[in-house]
Amino acid sequence: MEKIKFAVATKQNKKNNQLRREGLIPANMYQAGKESVALELNNNAFTKLIRGLSDNAILYLQIGEKKEELPVLIDEIQHDVFGKNILHVVFRKINLSEKIQVDVSIELVGEFNVENGVLVFAKDSVEIEALPTDVPEKFEIDQGQLKAIGDKITLDSLVFDPNKVSLILGEEEKPEDIALVLVQEKAEEVVEEETTEELAEPEVIGKEPKEGEEADEKAAVAGAPKES
Repeated sequence: MEKIKFAVATKQNKKNNQLRREGLIPANMYQAGKESVALELNNNAFTKLIRGLSDNAILYLQIGEKKEELPVLIDEIQHDVFGKNILHVVFRKINLSEKIQVDVSIELVGEFNVENGVLVFAKDSVEIEALPTDVPEKFEIDQGQLKAIGDKITLDSLVFDPNKVSLILGEEEKPEDIALVLVQEKAEEVVEEETTEELAEPEVIGKEPKEGEEADEKAAVAGAPKES
């Protein structure tokens, strides 16, 4: 696998907002047992780099004029409230000879074609342990193997080399019991029809005359003197 190298600089004595105005991104690199290193990245170069980068890709940072290449993972990328501009990046320095625990995303392939069925994601990623260079880019699941409502694909269906990759499970969890995707029946849409009662005469607001009152009112009107 080709090394992905990225040149960065140590952070200058400037405020983060000033760096951003200059087209730079403030960042930190964390390393076990040592203080974090404050860095600054070229915004355009980093944005272009991560477009085609997998979640657990190893980067080799080249800091300043040093020729040393430090292997890191991207732990976090913070965006603004609109999700457009990158505000801060966190790197985690790793040892290529030590296993790490990371989440690997699940990607669906194939076609889903179950009549009246809905595909439901139970888990969109799986936690594994492996050497950094053995971490899968992703796990692919063929949704075409789902044929009927109630079918599911479980954790034990994932394809990987067990000599290099281990699943992280709870004490009583079994791979065959953990669903990744499953098929549920599509809920029927309930259409409420207007009844004749709903289309009845409009409600009369006011007090309805009691029995006998209506006749008394008519008699009173009939006996009333005409206006001269």
